[in-house]
Amino acid sequence: LWWLSVKHEASSFGEQTRCSWWRQCGCSMAVQEQVSELEPLYTDEETLLPSAVDQQRQWGGIRRAAFFVAGSLVIIGLGAIGVASWGRSSTQLGQIPSAKVGFIGLDESSGAPNSPSMKSFIAHSKPYMGGTRGDLSPSEQGGLLINEDGEWNQYFLPGANIIDGGKTVEYRPPWRFYLMKRPTTDYSNSDNFYKIQWPGKTFTVDMNLNGASCGCNLNFYLVDMPVGFPGSGGDYYCDAQCFPNMGCCAEFDMNEGNANVQQITNHACTHNYNGHPDWQCNKWGDPEDKSSQGQFSVGPGHTIDSTKTFTFSQEFRLEGGQLRVITTMSQEGRSVSFSMGPNEQLQAMMHDGSLERGMAFVTGYWYASDMNWLDGDECGGGAEHCNQNPAYISNWRITSNGSPVPSPEPVPSPEPGPAPSPGPSPGGQCPGQGDCDCGWVGEWGCGMDDGSECFCRCCCEKKGGSCRWSR
Repeated sequence: LWWLSVKHEASSFGEQTRCSWWRQCGCSMAVQEQVSELEPLYTDEETLLPSAVDQQRQWGGIRRAAFFVAGSLVIIGLGAIGVASWGRSSTQLGQIPSAKVGFIGLDESSGAPNSPSMKSFIAHSKPYMGGTRGDLSPSEQGGLLINEDGEWNQYFLPGANIIDGGKTVEYRPPWRFYLMKRPTTDYSNSDNFYKIQWPGKTFTVDMNLNGASCGCNLNFYLVDMPVGFPGSGGDYYCDAQCFPNMGCCAEFDMNEGNANVQQITNHACTHNYNGHPDWQCNKWGDPEDKSSQGQFSVGPGHTIDSTKTFTFSQEFRLEGGQLRVITTMSQEGRSVSFSMGPNEQLQAMMHDGSLERGMAFVTGYWYASDMNWLDGDECGGGAEHCNQNPAYISNWRITSNGSPVPSPEPVPSPEPGPAPSPGPSPGGQCPGQGDCDCGWVGEWGCGMDDGSECFCRCCCEKKGGSCRWSR
């Protein structure tokens, strides 16, 4: 624009007006001379021809506008370069890159993801909020039998699909469930949760991942919820990632993984994380145990073949007041073990978390395309696509350390008496096994009656020679 203005002046006024913007004095004199020459051309009304002064004013305004625009573009360009440089520096310092939602930061030396962060769990999982005023229908209650030191007791995972007579949980994404004392979705009341004091106890389950692979995450973990507000999910949830509009609290990941990897992570909240003064809790986790490819993966070439059912056991062992968590996966006589702690962060989880006081037990199945922080060693660094295969966790057991699990006490046989008269099924008499596989009775015994037909058929004689089922 500036060059066009100079060129126009030269053609209108002659060579004497051909001057540069930095020679303002000479240019001004040339303009005055041209104005004198053009004065006879003025009319009284001054409507036929604009004056040279007016032209000069117009073109002077154009030049100033052009200079302003050009200067603004230079400033904007320099600002963009500065922001880009700052962004690269910030990423190197561990800031959250916008393209990496699944990571809290990058390793300063390699630029590789060093830990999960805004694990997309909350974005990709949903709490079960069914029921009216917290009351659930029988199909929603999720009654789960847990063997505690030889006694089968019933608790609830509201919304979960419980099969095999109350012994197995079938998981499908994107739901997460809470272990409750009674069938309710009132997650605001801490007394509704079944909170176990874990030090001195061992948790054991049988896991069938059913091919749930890259990008999938089957998990069970502990958080110090509920918090004092419902949060974005309405379930009073909190964890160590401290998501916006959700609570912030200690989190112990007892297990999360898929057919390629299993991981255990401690996330205490001690507010003293070097380099991260804004962290209330350890978002990366310390300590952390993670299986290697040789220890656990798909196929017979690994110690634990994830295509088959395996047993997961986690012992919370106290050694002179120090907590050590020992996790063992076993299958067909083979086993892999991990030992976590003792260290300061694990002690903080025990005392302040608090494993001693009891924490809410959460379990679920979610998936995301950026699950590489968990399974990237085998699944690679690209976008992942979970197959969403259903997975199964069975035979839930909680035992006290240092003593064998007692065998179920035998139920006294009823005194001889007249046989009950036949009746319609389900009746008061022992109906026989029918299509039920009652092999579990010899191993686990008969605990609380869950109302199922197979419990009735398998435990009829042990329960006094009569039974009825409601479902």
